[in-house]
Amino acid sequence: MASKYFKYLMIVPALIILAMVTFYPMINSFWISLHEWDLTTSNKIGQFIGLDNYIRAFKDPIFWNSVKVTLIFTLATVFITIALAILIGLLLSRDKKYLSFIRAILIIPFALSPALVGYSWKFMLNPDYGVFDKIIGTIFPPLDHIVWLGNPMTALFSLVSVAVWIWLPFMSLMFISGIMGLPEEVYEAARMDGANYIQIFFKITLPLLRPIILLATILMTMFALKQFDPIVTMTSGGPGNSTEVLNFLVYQTSFRYFEMGYGAALGYILAIITIIFVMIYMRKLVKGDEWS
Repeated sequence: MASKYFKYLMIVPALIILAMVTFYPMINSFWISLHEWDLTTSNKIGQFIGLDNYIRAFKDPIFWNSVKVTLIFTLATVFITIALAILIGLLLSRDKKYLSFIRAILIIPFALSPALVGYSWKFMLNPDYGVFDKIIGTIFPPLDHIVWLGNPMTALFSLVSVAVWIWLPFMSLMFISGIMGLPEEVYEAARMDGANYIQIFFKITLPLLRPIILLATILMTMFALKQFDPIVTMTSGGPGNSTEVLNFLVYQTSFRYFEMGYGAALGYILAIITIIFVMIYMRKLVKGDEWS
């Protein structure tokens, strides 16, 4: 009888640690979001105000601007990353010796610190001495000496490029593994029926990769929504608030303006948005062949 419950007893320490580092902070931060707490005036939690912080967020134009920027940044990052990852997967999934070496070094950008990547790209996009600026200006002369991080559109595009560069290796490896595991018999039958490469890609490869595409989309959406380091190191939400994603707004509100209650409410709104995206994708994944 004792051995029956021993396996459950062994996981108790792990559950206690999980509760301390995960559940307690979540519950405590939600409790804080229901209070008015300005850390510049008091180090103690303020009065209970219910859902006023959440109502304030939905009336705040800065919040809605961050939601818009977050959606643009997330959708662009996810779409570009997944599309390029599928392309790289097709190119590097062949059984060649030199491709094994390329697949091995592909993970290097993913292993670098996002903050370091952000600082590096900031220097490389500098219009005076940046190597990326020189390369782009040489290939496309009208784009020479553009202040990439000084214009709202190009600054957001630069952040999307950095996010894609960081996560593309990881996503590419997912698709390389997925493509290499596809049944060769299906492709042989398609070639015998006279299908060309484009038909094979859209009629066979993409449908077979659908579960991996959905899983990669879930992961990329979560990664994009919580992107923080490159934004801090490259633009700090600027110019103006044109690159102030919701995650960065939570940081600004909580740790620069010290409005802890309002910042906690914004954090929970971001969490709810993330959960909604994940639930939509998971519904597609569970349905399998059905897309509607």
